[in-house]
Amino acid sequence: MVIVYTTNKGFTMLQMLISLCLITSLSLLYLNINYTLNFDHYYFINDYLYIQSESILSKQEHVYEKGIRFNSMGHINQGRTIDINKHKVIVHLGNGYVTYE
Repeated sequence: MVIVYTTNKGFTMLQMLISLCLITSLSLLYLNINYTLNFDHYYFINDYLYIQSESILSKQEHVYEKGIRFNSMGHINQGRTIDINKHKVIVHLGNGYVTYE
């Protein structure tokens, strides 16, 4: 007489799905707590371009809050580099092109 012992040493599909769900939810909680997005430099660029286009359309001089002055053609009075939350926004002299790093 042969006695056969069967042992099940693997995970079932249900156990694997539960563990995957727990790992996913814990990782999402960790990312939400420790990773905050900051888009202030994008907001600056959007406001900057809006005020520049307003000065071009109205043919009048406009002043932006950071001391940037646009003439009636949309050109600025001086180029500068502005630091916004670890990002550098570079305003170029002349047409007022904006780049960021």
